[in-house]
Amino acid sequence: MINPEKAASWVEAGSAEYDGIARDIWEHPEVAFHEERSSAIYEERLASKGFSVTEFPEMKHSFMAERGSGGPVIAYMGEYDALPGMSQVCGPVKQPASEGSPGHACGHNLLGAGSLVAAEALAHFLEAEGIPGRVRYYGCPAEESLGRIPMVKAGRFNDADAIMTWHGADVNTPHRYTSSANVSLVFSFKGRASHAGMAPQAGRSALDAAQLFNISLEFMREHLSPGILLHYVISDGGQRPNIVPENAATFLYVRAPVADMIPEVMKRIMKAAKGATLMTETSFSFDIKAGKCDYRPNYVIQDLLHEVMGTVPLPEPTREETTFAKALQATVGRDDRKATLAPIGAPLDLLKSPIHRTLGDFGEGKRIGGSLDTGDVSYVVPVGQMNAATWPLGVGAHTWQSCAASGSTWAFKAMRWAGTCLAVAGYELATRSELITAAKKEFKANAIPYRSTMDL
Repeated sequence: MINPEKAASWVEAGSAEYDGIARDIWEHPEVAFHEERSSAIYEERLASKGFSVTEFPEMKHSFMAERGSGGPVIAYMGEYDALPGMSQVCGPVKQPASEGSPGHACGHNLLGAGSLVAAEALAHFLEAEGIPGRVRYYGCPAEESLGRIPMVKAGRFNDADAIMTWHGADVNTPHRYTSSANVSLVFSFKGRASHAGMAPQAGRSALDAAQLFNISLEFMREHLSPGILLHYVISDGGQRPNIVPENAATFLYVRAPVADMIPEVMKRIMKAAKGATLMTETSFSFDIKAGKCDYRPNYVIQDLLHEVMGTVPLPEPTREETTFAKALQATVGRDDRKATLAPIGAPLDLLKSPIHRTLGDFGEGKRIGGSLDTGDVSYVVPVGQMNAATWPLGVGAHTWQSCAASGSTWAFKAMRWAGTCLAVAGYELATRSELITAAKKEFKANAIPYRSTMDL
């Protein structure tokens, strides 16, 4: 194993540049499909460090950067999209930096930069020691929307020997837990408009159809397999009450423990939509927006990450960073803080501290309700993932608190630690062929043919 302290020192030497990239992207958030500036920052940076950059046509702002030759292909995935309406200053009080603007409440400014640390550090050490191997950085846009599914379908990840990534969180742990599969789609109902007071009998209400469809979902819930969740909103309810609505729509999310459960659920949902139109003499169509498979962790890589995480020195917070974390943690209700730890089986007494400053090993046998497009990649190649405590304990993703924390100096320290761990793990995979062999053997033994949940 490469000396972890040596790797950490190399990363520390470039800390101003790495922190600057993370801060720059945090200060200039771009939502899914609009990450032109953010992706350009990574492409230009990687090209300047000797990586050959290839942009992918199937998805705007997606790319691959590769450096090295021969040997195994060790890859890292980076994300950089922000969440709409989540703008927040880096402070312990809810205060948008720009009202209504996007913000990095999922910490993707950190995720992309941390994976950049890993790719550059691994490429450096392999070349310095004359070790064969190719290091890749995959630029993955729109994680909060469509995700990297078009890249998976195009086979962009297929020839990688191992892929790793990470995510900001409130604990340091290998990502041993699985995630939920999902599909999101809009059901659009078409009726016939008429004057609701003068000639309601001449109209056919699309909103009636949408409401009957939604009611059917409510009654269906009881009879679905355990773990299946339905979430919806009426995204179009008509224009005015005195017009029988010609158009209406329901925006629906379906989640399931594993991807192959989605098609069966959707068969029933399609019948419900058809039934609603028969009752109202209307019609419907549907538009699939996104879909993600469940994450299938490769335990050879997860075990390696845990081993490495225990050797790379954890960062130390300053007094100011601890004070900031404590103040931010205090803005989350005491009972609400448990929501970040309980789903992955982490001990709740961790919440006595503002920052997780030790190494955990949580989540084995657990599944979270959220979904990750990393899941689709894990269906086609061995994938490992880790979490780093970039946020105060009890602070969850997609909140103003996580957005504030993601712009802090502590978050940048944790980000560099994560990148260092990924680099050291990549070095082990590149130099110990038995690890790659074992990871592929595990992958093959548990393989399920890949089918996107969007392919109904």
